[in-house]
Amino acid sequence: MFNLHEQLLGLQEGEPEVQDGFTLDGVDTAVAKRAINELTDRLVVSGENINDKETFSKLMCFARDLVALDPKLVARGLDMLVAGFENQIKQVSATLSTPGHDPTQHAEALDRYAFLFQWAVERGESTASRSRSAQSQQGKGRKRRGNAMGLAAGSSAATVAEVVPGWKDKLLDLFAVVQQLLQMPLGRVWNSVPERDTFIGVFTRLAHKTMENQAYSKDADFQSALFNALCIWLQNYNGLYGLVTMITQNLQHYEHLSESMASLVQLAYEAYGGTQLADEVLRDIAGKSFSSVHDKSGPKNTARFLVKLSQLAPKALLRQMGLLIRHLDSEAHILRSAMADVIGHLTLYLASQEEQTDIIKNQIGEYFDIIEQRFQDAHYLVRAKVLQVCQFVCSGPAKFPKRRPKLISLIIGRLEDKASNVRKHAIRALTVMLESHPFSLDGAELRAEQLEASLQKITDELAQMTAESTRKLPQPDSNEADLETKADSDGEEEGSDIGDDDTATGEDSKESAPDFDNAGLSPETAAKAMHLQFQQRYYRDALYFVYQLQEAHPLMLQLLGSTSKGEVMEAMDYFVTAVRFRVDEAQEGIRRMSHLIWTPPSGNSTNSEGVAEEARGVRTKLLDSYMQLYLTPSERLSDGENTSRITRNLISLTFGATLAELTSLEELIRTLMNEHMIGAAVVDKLRSVYGYTKKPLPPAQRRGAIIILGMLAQANRAIVTDDIDLYLRIGLGKYGHQDLVLAKYTCMILQCLGSGRSKRPGTVAGMDEEEIKRLPMNNPIFDGLQRILEEPRRDPEWFPAAEQALNAIYALGEKPDALAVQIVRNQAKLVQNLIASISAANEATESDAMEVDEEPSEAPVKLTDPWDLTRLVFIVGHIAIKEIVLLESVEAELKRRKADDEPQPKRRASTPRSKPSPQRKGRRGKQAQNGMQVDSDSDDANDELNQIAGTTEDEIGDIISAIRERELLYGQKSLLALFGPLLVHICKNLGKFKDRLLTVHATAALAKFMCISSSFCEEHLPLLLALLQKAKSPAIRSNVSIALGDITVCFNNLIGENVHYLYGPLHDNDTRVKKTTLMVLTHLILNGMVKVKGQLGEMAKCLEDKDKRVADMARLFFSELATKDNAVYNNLPDIISSLSVGTNAVNEESFARIMKFLFDFIKEKDRQTDNVVEKLCQRMRNTTDARQCRDLAYCMALLPYKSERSVRRLLDGMQCYQHKLADNVVYKHFSDIASKARSHAAQKQETKTLLDEYDSKLKEARAKATGEEETSDAENSDVENSDVDME
Repeated sequence: MFNLHEQLLGLQEGEPEVQDGFTLDGVDTAVAKRAINELTDRLVVSGENINDKETFSKLMCFARDLVALDPKLVARGLDMLVAGFENQIKQVSATLSTPGHDPTQHAEALDRYAFLFQWAVERGESTASRSRSAQSQQGKGRKRRGNAMGLAAGSSAATVAEVVPGWKDKLLDLFAVVQQLLQMPLGRVWNSVPERDTFIGVFTRLAHKTMENQAYSKDADFQSALFNALCIWLQNYNGLYGLVTMITQNLQHYEHLSESMASLVQLAYEAYGGTQLADEVLRDIAGKSFSSVHDKSGPKNTARFLVKLSQLAPKALLRQMGLLIRHLDSEAHILRSAMADVIGHLTLYLASQEEQTDIIKNQIGEYFDIIEQRFQDAHYLVRAKVLQVCQFVCSGPAKFPKRRPKLISLIIGRLEDKASNVRKHAIRALTVMLESHPFSLDGAELRAEQLEASLQKITDELAQMTAESTRKLPQPDSNEADLETKADSDGEEEGSDIGDDDTATGEDSKESAPDFDNAGLSPETAAKAMHLQFQQRYYRDALYFVYQLQEAHPLMLQLLGSTSKGEVMEAMDYFVTAVRFRVDEAQEGIRRMSHLIWTPPSGNSTNSEGVAEEARGVRTKLLDSYMQLYLTPSERLSDGENTSRITRNLISLTFGATLAELTSLEELIRTLMNEHMIGAAVVDKLRSVYGYTKKPLPPAQRRGAIIILGMLAQANRAIVTDDIDLYLRIGLGKYGHQDLVLAKYTCMILQCLGSGRSKRPGTVAGMDEEEIKRLPMNNPIFDGLQRILEEPRRDPEWFPAAEQALNAIYALGEKPDALAVQIVRNQAKLVQNLIASISAANEATESDAMEVDEEPSEAPVKLTDPWDLTRLVFIVGHIAIKEIVLLESVEAELKRRKADDEPQPKRRASTPRSKPSPQRKGRRGKQAQNGMQVDSDSDDANDELNQIAGTTEDEIGDIISAIRERELLYGQKSLLALFGPLLVHICKNLGKFKDRLLTVHATAALAKFMCISSSFCEEHLPLLLALLQKAKSPAIRSNVSIALGDITVCFNNLIGENVHYLYGPLHDNDTRVKKTTLMVLTHLILNGMVKVKGQLGEMAKCLEDKDKRVADMARLFFSELATKDNAVYNNLPDIISSLSVGTNAVNEESFARIMKFLFDFIKEKDRQTDNVVEKLCQRMRNTTDARQCRDLAYCMALLPYKSERSVRRLLDGMQCYQHKLADNVVYKHFSDIASKARSHAAQKQETKTLLDEYDSKLKEARAKATGEEETSDAENSDVENSDVDME
């Protein structure tokens, strides 16, 4: 007699022995196949044949030697068992349905099948588990044949299903057969309940075993068959507690089963009436306590189970929410997050109910209260989850109009959260709130002005109706007062009545409408008044929502500059959405977004969260946003209408844009053009707008067209070359002379003709790789440019227009300096008499005294017309800079020609340096005086260039440097040399020249002259430094600060001794000067042009500047500096000294904030932390200043002390600071160090021992230092008393 219970116990103890000694291990495949075929034939004939001793023994051999067989034979054997088992079940079913037959006769056969399934499936699945965890152990166990199953041989297959063909399908068939079996009255097959339960338990254990395999949980059909079998067991055979135990164990140990268990509970709840199963599982979860420290998988799996169940069967969860709500206070933050998620899904479920009873409304209100409370959770992940809950709750069909204002206020508060992840989800939540707002009237637009006008109109109509009804009543005053009171209280009732219909998707119901006294009104008028009151409430709510968005606007702009890519991209999405809904000030965000074009493109890597959208990069997101807003054609419009619309959009981007915004917009438009996002039709339309002359056109529109065309020309030069006459006729013609801004941008687009080599990476469309030939000076372009420069109209816009005109001349002209000489001479004739009087005054005053914005000793110089002199000064100053650029281009061209002409082997060889002949020098000097040409077609010019190109590259550089140094400003025939003394005279006597434009441009021109020659620069550098210190005009001081930066680049050796002057303007009273200086220093330091010695402390003081822009620039500077070879760490001692001691030291509060910011850059590097501890200890030993002791102690307390080495250095250095512990502040900082170190190294015994020693020694040193101080005070008191006695 076969006893299943005993056999299962034996199977747990080891492999049962087969009595006849038959084995399939090591036999030939053909022999094994023939044996399995014979067994199949027997079982197919009748499932009862399993009771045959020989047959059952061979089947036991199959189960035992499963892993040694060929995978195909394993599949056939398992199919044989399933088929035989199915035949047996059919026989059992027939017996149970036939009266008079004894069904117990089938019990033994069923037990034998159950035993074989237990052994075979358990062995196969267990082998798969071992293979997944230890595939490297390939040589252990008995040796198998080459055709054995790969699992035992250490195959790389992850599961049995991947090795044995059809293994999973056979298990699927098995559980389908088990479903049929469990639906039968099995109590009639076995004589006792324990025997029946033992049989059923085999298949429930197999179900549990197969669920451990993650591959099976991904198969919906397999999971359905398995779960249905378990639910039938639950329903028919009281499997409640067994199933509850299975679910709780799976949640505890298997992460991949958490959501599957939720599907099982849902199936049992909805299809099998298993409410008790859901209740028991949830009660069990509610009764557990989870710890985030010691239990990692339990809270995570339980959280996923609860969230999934709230999505699948929210009704089942609602029954036990009273118990589960306690997990909102769980120590495990992941469980608190899950409860917030659950509450969100339950809120959506309750809001979707057709009948909104008071109980449901109150429950929704309570859930919203909980969500609002969780905004203050201590863990950032919980706060982020609450924001996600707000997103999907408020984006559903129910809008919750009475709860949204409070939620939006809380979301805006999270925009300033310290966690980047929280801020990112807060931005997304606010975007969702904007997208799903319930104010759909007026096209869903949210213009504040429009909403205010509509509200005022409705309010006036209500007031008129109130006045009319009042005249018809006997007591007008009283009723009118009542009506006004009710109208004024509408907003208060809306905000305070939380229990009203929160799920309304349209207008409020009539029952919740505000009362309106319709006494004296007709029914039609009363209905109209009620409708107006609803509209009044609507517009009030809409306006309040708009005001909330306006409150968030500054924070959103700030987040566009965040270092977190996720925050930036979410902020971009918000502004795109805000523009779509016409939110006020949203365009400002779009303008700020254009600066993100300078963000370096990211690669294909994704961040830690694996968010695919973030991996696309900020630049790509920005381009997509601009395409979506401005360049995407509308399906409702024709092609021509879409072209006009896109053109208007592009032109509108230039309205009111700053220089920085236009620069960023240029790069953005250029990138779009390179990617063929802007079509030729749009370019033609822009040209037509620019050249439109039939009717007067707003200046801003024509300017916008030429600005955009100039941006497009950066990518496609053909935009300029295809229609040059248009630019000459409009920009350099009548319209340009009327509008100098238009002329300026026309000059800028003409410069694209000479852009042979783009400074940007990549090839520019329409530009040859070779150097573009320069234009002859008789080209009409230069006539137009000269007319712009000689335009007599007095307009401040002439200066930027003249600058671009000169740029165009030097970029395009074959002999630009020849035309420049003519322009200077023409301008000088206008002021010739004035210059003569100034020169006479200069000769009369031989002293070197300077009057830089000081009160003049004599009457100021009376300039009859300073405008012409100012223009002349500006022109010669800019020509000086362009001459430098021209010389550099000549040098580069000469070196290129030499490289092209020189053979390859010779190019590698070193050529001996020869001294340049005087003839060559004279030739180049003459050309420098009379005008240079780069790509002239004349043979003489080519001969001269080739003569120089025949020398070495070093000699070419020496010759060009000599021209720059000795010819441009000191040559006998140099025109620029005539104006140097004039500029010096004006700058030395700023107090005498009262015209602001003249003094500003003269100072700038002098600075440009100083960038040409080191001799001229060295001679007049004291004058420039005096201007920096004494000039009253902030513009002059800013220009001088920029000039010193340029001089540092050109002649670094001259600034070396005067480098402290560069940092002086950081303390200027004018914010513009400070900002300019900070920008200059940032450029110089980050590019390695200035070596930082001890001046970083002056930069650090800017972190506490009152002007937010200066402080933000300082933060950005140190953030970039921290990425360059430990620059912050190396200069930290000097920064501390600069901020802590001396006359310019900052207060202690500012010092603390600055140091907290700077120490964040070294906290992550343990070795730096250790060295800083040692250095600060030595400084504590050497200082006697109490303030500096407190500052140094505070700095030491900022360090993290994560390693044992840093704690040991702190302990070893106690002798350096133990005598300073009498100061209470110092002692507090060192006590805080111990607390912080314990939190970082709680699990390390060695560090804990060191900290205990540190604590004890610190207290001893404190007591000793305090005692010495008291003794010293007593001695001083005794001395004072003795002095009194002597008196």
